[in-house]
Formats: sequence, structure tokens, C-alpha cells
Amino acid sequence: MRSSVLALALSTSACGGDDGGLIDIHALVACDQAWTRNGYNECEAACVNSTIALNAMGIACQAHTSAGTVSCSKTFEFQGVTGCCASHSPQVLFGECD
Repeated sequence: MRSSVLALALSTSACGGDDGGLIDIHALVACDQAWTRNGYNECEAACVNSTIALNAMGIACQAHTSAGTVSCSKTFEFQGVTGCCASHSPQVLFGECD
């Protein structure tokens, strides 16, 4: 009985609790190759995909990042949140529209 409980606990922790749900849009992760080539090494999760970020076509807005306010000239939606990516070297941060 004890070994089956231990096996269940290990299998649960090995999965990291990832249920395929929403991720933290502001979690810092490695940038994609295009960002990296331009000197950025950490991106907030919403900005990892440089193609989506750089080809944004949504309306402009005033936004806020963890480093302060930014003006988004073009926006995109990530997990239901509208905003844009702003460089804050060596990071790319997601600005959420106010």
C-alpha cells in the first residue's frame, strides 16, 4: 500500500500539475530565436512568439508592464488579454491594455 501511494505522489509531481490550462502570461521564460538574435534572452510568456508580437494588428492602447507604462501602437490578444510586447533589455515584457 505504501509503495502505491509513493508511486502516485511521484507521478503527480513529475507532471508538474500541468493540466493544459492557462499559463501565467507574465512568467519569464526563454525568448524565441528571433528575439535572442536581437539581444533579448528573457520574454514574458505572452511575448515568446516574436512573429505574433511583431505582426500585431490590433488597435492602439495605453498599457502597463511590470516595469511601467507603455503605449501600444498595435496590439494582439493572448489568453483573452489584449496588449503588446515592449522591450526592457534584456527582457521583452507584455503590456496589458488599461
